[in-house]
Amino acid sequence: MKKGLIAVLLSLVATTFFIGGCGEKYSDVKKVNEEYVQLIEDYISDLNKATSAKEAAKAINAFSDGMEKVLPEMKKVAQKYPELKNNATPPDELKESQMKAEETGKKMVGAMMKLMPYMRDPEVQKAQKRLSTIMMKMTK
Repeated sequence: MKKGLIAVLLSLVATTFFIGGCGEKYSDVKKVNEEYVQLIEDYISDLNKATSAKEAAKAINAFSDGMEKVLPEMKKVAQKYPELKNNATPPDELKESQMKAEETGKKMVGAMMKLMPYMRDPEVQKAQKRLSTIMMKMTK
């Protein structure tokens, strides 16, 4: 469960960090953020629909697949816009988007609680371990 919470926290950090913006300067950030937020929303939906360990593992793996695709893009825009690292003071044009990202993150925490009944399942544990490994790449 601890690794799952680490993944959730890293996801929340990434959501807040990669806030989409208005205007031309942050158009690539906006695109990446929209992809990432949609990925989280799909993950939440899949977790909410899961009624078995197999379905829960499938949801985790689908999210992991998506993260493997979006993570390189996230790293690229993070390097391009280092000023976005300080999410305590985002540019004014990004504040609304930050609120949406935070709301999505809160929903994700609730959806993650639905995994609790399945956490002892080997397939779910394997999927969680994979997700944790992918999420740790975000900090490197």
